[in-house]
Amino acid sequence: MLRGVTHHITATREDGTVFEVSYGYGARQRRLLACLHCDWEEQITYGGARHKGLDHLAQAHGAVGSPTMTADARARRQVLWAMTVCFLIAAVILWWATSRT
Repeated sequence: MLRGVTHHITATREDGTVFEVSYGYGARQRRLLACLHCDWEEQITYGGARHKGLDHLAQAHGAVGSPTMTADARARRQVLWAMTVCFLIAAVILWWATSRT
């Protein structure tokens, strides 16, 4: 079961049906792929998530057209928020260090 989705992998079947595999983190921070259309789920130990997701969509659902992997909007916002906070902290430290001289 996925707890934190970071990416969506999609492909389209010839009839126009779009199929999706979600990529993210499960229990104990394990990286997982989970199909939204069947019970398929696979743990990823290293790289290849996009290829494994697209392989599943092609083999199980016949979806081979328009393959994409996009970042989840919520995950993207969290990363931008964290980067902004880190930048502000670095700016305050730099300002503090230069004001002491």
